[in-house]
Amino acid sequence: MRSLSSLIRANVEGLLGDVAIAGPSGQGLGLIADQAGCGLFEAATESEWLRRAIEAARGPELFLLRSGFAPQAGFIEEAGDFLRAQGADKSGSARVALLRAAPETFVERLFPRAAPLAGLIAPRGRCAELSANRSAMKFAALAQFFKSATPLRTDARRIG
Repeated sequence: MRSLSSLIRANVEGLLGDVAIAGPSGQGLGLIADQAGCGLFEAATESEWLRRAIEAARGPELFLLRSGFAPQAGFIEEAGDFLRAQGADKSGSARVALLRAAPETFVERLFPRAAPLAGLIAPRGRCAELSANRSAMKFAALAQFFKSATPLRTDARRIG
């Protein structure tokens, strides 16, 4: 629920078109989805719930956020700038942005790219193609397909 509440401003500002929770069955996610007024996709495996959520998305870009993380201050502005630049880009090449977790360990502080992936902004069509062609697609593996992703300056804090 705290991950969702961190996105309210993005929804109000029109940055997010639709929001859904995707996760394992039997975890009580239906109650959270009802309270948040968002969609719900449950399945036995991560690859299946991820595939269902990607297929149901309506906009040209997806923002996938792992549960247990909340974007820090400045994310909404940076994501908006990224998406506006994406729309103005006439090259036709879709760009991807990665949201990393705030560094927690000594190694992650020295090498911020070692911090775990917390979210990504990517073209819906490309994500759908990747998840449909891979039987065991997981969130981290999905991000690895986007070699030239832009790391966002803001990060996400671990919650819960």
